[in-house]
Amino acid sequence: MKNNELTAFNVQKEFEKNGFSWFTENLIVCSGDTSKSNAMTIGWGGIGNYLGHERPAVTVYVAPGRYTWEFMEKYPRFTIMQFDDPNVWKYMGSHSGRDSDKAADLGLHVAYTEHGTPYYKEANIVIECETMSAWHQTEKDFRNDTPKKCYDGFEAGIHTVYVGEVIGAWKR
Repeated sequence: MKNNELTAFNVQKEFEKNGFSWFTENLIVCSGDTSKSNAMTIGWGGIGNYLGHERPAVTVYVAPGRYTWEFMEKYPRFTIMQFDDPNVWKYMGSHSGRDSDKAADLGLHVAYTEHGTPYYKEANIVIECETMSAWHQTEKDFRNDTPKKCYDGFEAGIHTVYVGEVIGAWKR
């Protein structure tokens, strides 16, 4: 194996990251297909079990004001990627795909899984998920003041919760 190649790995047996803190490592979520896609930085999520299913699941949160939300709603799969280069997640988190092709701006190379799900070749970890469910949260769903305070003044809207079944994973 070359250092720069992504190789498949078993998330349940070989995932070396702390599932509680991995989503604080400035990850990127990407959704779309071979004709159009968009990605953004995410900081909320989790990896674990859903519905007692034998495959692992990933939870990500995307606000409806974000361009990527449109892709998450339209396409059945998404990828989560981790990069060493902080410029990737800083740029992806501060620019909108409505205004430019962020991947091209960064010199990233788009590739596709066997299902046609986009990812960037420069990522260190890529996890492909098929969306199992999505919840469009409202203020009625909040049970204490923590989410109320979080969303106070947040213009992008209350996040939609996406739960994806892990269908592929690659790492360097």
